[in-house]
Amino acid sequence: MGKLDGKVALVTGSGRGIGRAIVEKLASEGARIVVNDLDADPAPETVEALRKQGTDAVACVGNVTVPDFMDRFINTAMSTYKGIDIIVNNADYTWNDVIQKMTDEQWYCHYRLPHDRAVSHPARHLSAREGAGRCRCRCRGRPRGCVARS
Repeated sequence: MGKLDGKVALVTGSGRGIGRAIVEKLASEGARIVVNDLDADPAPETVEALRKQGTDAVACVGNVTVPDFMDRFINTAMSTYKGIDIIVNNADYTWNDVIQKMTDEQWYCHYRLPHDRAVSHPARHLSAREGAGRCRCRCRGRPRGCVARS
């Protein structure tokens, strides 16, 4: 039995790279996975690889910066698994600029918007088990961590 048996994990940007490694680790501990990627091919490929290893997984392709995406991502987890236990905001992109030259809009879109949409919003739906309704995270731009409550 794994430490995460029966838990449901939403992981943005998990179709490839570090995100894929994260879902593989969560799956190895027994978690059920909702895989996300911006592009259409990587997410289903990752889901197929996880299923071949015996993991219950589903894909939700989309862009975390699009306003209605997080509702669709959450609904995928809720309709498939009836709950959310783990949220990992791994999705990232670049403006091809160094941080000290970013505009306020670029800063918001790059650092705040993904956190607000990918962590705070779904935290309201965390499963009602063991410390329910809380999301403790260590996010870029919030070095001491933040607590989003449902």
